[in-house]
Amino acid sequence: MKRILYFIAINFLIVLITLSCSEEPIPEPDAAILSSPANNSACLKGSSETGTIATVTFSWNEAANADSYVLEIKNLQTEQTTSYTTTSLTYSATLSIGIHYSWSVTSVNTTGKTTGSVWKFYLAGIAASNYAPFPAELIAPVSGAIINANGEASVQVSFTWKGSDVDNDIASYTFYLDNADATTQVIASQTENTTTQTLQSGKNYFWKVVTTDKVGNKSNSMISSFQIK
Repeated sequence: MKRILYFIAINFLIVLITLSCSEEPIPEPDAAILSSPANNSACLKGSSETGTIATVTFSWNEAANADSYVLEIKNLQTEQTTSYTTTSLTYSATLSIGIHYSWSVTSVNTTGKTTGSVWKFYLAGIAASNYAPFPAELIAPVSGAIINANGEASVQVSFTWKGSDVDNDIASYTFYLDNADATTQVIASQTENTTTQTLQSGKNYFWKVVTTDKVGNKSNSMISSFQIK
């Protein structure tokens, strides 16, 4: 009996030692803090290679518990996103000049991943006295949304967007909305970044916003679509 109790005690101690020596679970990584190119800036740095492209170096601060990073660069004109994976805190990418971009960094480890802030910049290449606004960010309705009219023939829909500009000189927004390709001008000029429209149910809608600055530079947002049932 004593021998049985002895073996039970030994096994119990082994379990305790194993549990006490086991590693703590690795927490998900923190978000990386972006450094450069600065947010809402005109990026003039980078080595021009052909006159139409330049190499831009992206940098960010180290994130706790991160094993690697995924840099995502989005061309705001074409809506195309390119991703790069690195263990470094910098990455150099070759981009087209004269384009607005957004970029973000996702911290990754074996437990999970965390995406931080999204910054924007304009790759000017050379200095200019004024730069075109960033394409407006369409916030609501979100693309692909289905709005329930609850049996009504029409419904009021609120549209919201966000504008930004390197020179901070946005003058107005032009609002386009129709059932085909967002080429019908509904509001020629307004300074507010929201509007409410009464729309018929049972139709698909497409909308966009053109941003104009004080010297006449313009930028087109992406086209967003939604449905009213």
